[in-house]
Amino acid sequence: MLPGRVPPLIDEYEVTQRSAREAAAEAAFKPPPPAREREHRRVKVAATLAVLVLAVLGLASYEFVANAGHAHGAAAHPRGQTQTVRAGTAAASPTAAAPAPTAPATTAPATTAPATTAPANTAPATTPPPQVLTVASVAAFGPAGTTDGDNPQNVAQAVAGDPATPWYTDWYASPDFADLRPGTGLLLDMGRTVTVTSVRVSLGGEPGASLQLRAGHQPTLAWLPTVAGVSDAGGTVQLQPSAPVHVRYVLIWFTDLPPTPAGTYQASIYQVVIQGQP
Repeated sequence: MLPGRVPPLIDEYEVTQRSAREAAAEAAFKPPPPAREREHRRVKVAATLAVLVLAVLGLASYEFVANAGHAHGAAAHPRGQTQTVRAGTAAASPTAAAPAPTAPATTAPATTAPATTAPANTAPATTPPPQVLTVASVAAFGPAGTTDGDNPQNVAQAVAGDPATPWYTDWYASPDFADLRPGTGLLLDMGRTVTVTSVRVSLGGEPGASLQLRAGHQPTLAWLPTVAGVSDAGGTVQLQPSAPVHVRYVLIWFTDLPPTPAGTYQASIYQVVIQGQP
């Protein structure tokens, strides 16, 4: 071997070792193949998405819990609703236990009852008090009307109000006119239709007269029905229909006459007052 020269085997060994080191270094610094690089990217994206999903789920859970608590508070104390405390009752404490949740009520279709109108509370109409009515004319009246009445010449005295000068009927031998006629009387014409509620007749002489109050719209006996009557009357009598009558003619009709001191039968009238509404 020549001095200063490396033996061939050693030289070959060094070359081999150097090649191995260079290959290792070259492999260490060589970029990964494209397939592995894409795999790394997918892993990173998946990790990022997982983190985002976990964040969204956490935020949603927080919002749900917060909203549930807010809804519970709003149900316990509705906004804008005024709590009314009645006299003699205690107001509900804010810390009182909330009522247990109940299942949602099923709303049935509403049935509307027919509206009824209550009758108006109107005060009954007040009837004005009766007043004395003015008589237009007076006439003696018999079964045939004003043509055969008793003592027609002094009929005005029947309404004059003087007991010393009354109007008299003719005198008869019996209370029932000795069967000469069914009756006699006075016809009062009001001049128009009026409402008659009562008639007061002042009689002279002895008691014992029977008389009827008849009223109607025509001056004939058939059209003047009886609305009141009295028997064995004397003095002042009040004749009152069962209900007010709306008539023009009023007839004081004697059916029996009272006795006189002379032994005959005769009636007299000195005042007639008709009351009602004009």
